[in-house]
Amino acid sequence: MTHDLWQRYARIWSLDAADRAAEMAACLAPEVTYADPNVSLAGLDAFSQYMAGFQRSFPGHSFRIRAVRAHHGRSVARWDLVDGKGAVASPGISFALCDDDGRFRSLHGFFGDVEELLR
Repeated sequence: MTHDLWQRYARIWSLDAADRAAEMAACLAPEVTYADPNVSLAGLDAFSQYMAGFQRSFPGHSFRIRAVRAHHGRSVARWDLVDGKGAVASPGISFALCDDDGRFRSLHGFFGDVEELLR
């Protein structure tokens, strides 16, 4: 289940605004919080706007989930940001907490190679 949720969440980053809203409601708690080195935000609207900005900054890019581990409502996913040809633009890792309904309620992302990040 958690792996499927991460896959679905990753696809949201590439959806247009109309499709993104429905998927976000299915995968993310209404009070979702998100943070990466560039931003800290709360709520579906703010998150959707951030995703739209990402699409403008990285046209044709998408996220590919490489591995997921989960326990007790917490999970971590290793991912790659890939360009339209499938070449890796950036690896990264994200951590999440789920709500009682199994949706992400808190997400934290880090850009770069995991081994480098942890040195």
